[in-house]
Amino acid sequence: MKITFLVDNKTEEPCCQAEWGLSVLIEANGKTILMDQGETGMFAENAKALGIDLSKVDFATISHGHSDHSGGTPAFFEANDHAPVYVHKDAFWKSVTMKNAQVDSEGHVLKGDIFETELEIPWTEEFKEANASRIILTEGTYQIDEHTWLIGNVPRIEGFSPTESFYLYIKEDKYEGWVEDIMKHEQTLVIEEGGKLHVFSGCSHNGIVPILRYITEKLPGRKIGTVIAGMHLFAAPKDLRQRVIEEVMAYGPDLVCPVHCTGLEAIVDFKRALGDKCQIAYAGAVYEV
Repeated sequence: MKITFLVDNKTEEPCCQAEWGLSVLIEANGKTILMDQGETGMFAENAKALGIDLSKVDFATISHGHSDHSGGTPAFFEANDHAPVYVHKDAFWKSVTMKNAQVDSEGHVLKGDIFETELEIPWTEEFKEANASRIILTEGTYQIDEHTWLIGNVPRIEGFSPTESFYLYIKEDKYEGWVEDIMKHEQTLVIEEGGKLHVFSGCSHNGIVPILRYITEKLPGRKIGTVIAGMHLFAAPKDLRQRVIEEVMAYGPDLVCPVHCTGLEAIVDFKRALGDKCQIAYAGAVYEV
């Protein structure tokens, strides 16, 4: 398996640029897979600078309905005229963060100040209609081929709760207003190769630990080989970061790359704990597993 980071928040590669987002090219089982497409078309520019031909990609996936993972999809479709993109059916909502949010027991927002409003998938209706045959909607556990799955609907686990909350605006018979986003639209790419499971998560909003536990329940009898993930730990206290690292280490992965929204403190903690088994990835970095 060959893993190339086309976009991340940082880069050490002179020919590549960086942005707040994620895009990873994976070559495994004779196929080329594009996981996420970043905020803009920068991933495609970096791919060209690295000598990568995006027209050879067999299929693409989107980890969740936020723009920093899906904004570059139009650029991908310009570079590739056939590959489908797999996205969760509930990913097309406007998502926001709030300050001072007060939520009732049903997740309804009673009070809050909107902080960020540019988190939804930024595809126009014209783009979606023109590419309807290539946009494949998923739900729950979705098997793409013999060796590839998208794992969604990961249940939360007490003690590993999300470090940041998001909110959606809904309009239903009994309620209209903002509700907490429980991230039903988040899905993790899992590839089996060499008898091991290789895990690729965009942001792990519901926690990388719940994700790994759920994957091993859904796909039992296989060892976790690789964990490539944004882990949303930048706002996590040190004790939570330590618990997460210990849980990830317990799976005995060969390679861990904490990227994107993980946060520098957590990335450094991972590196200290795992040594050479943790790589601090960046746009332009290439790893062979």
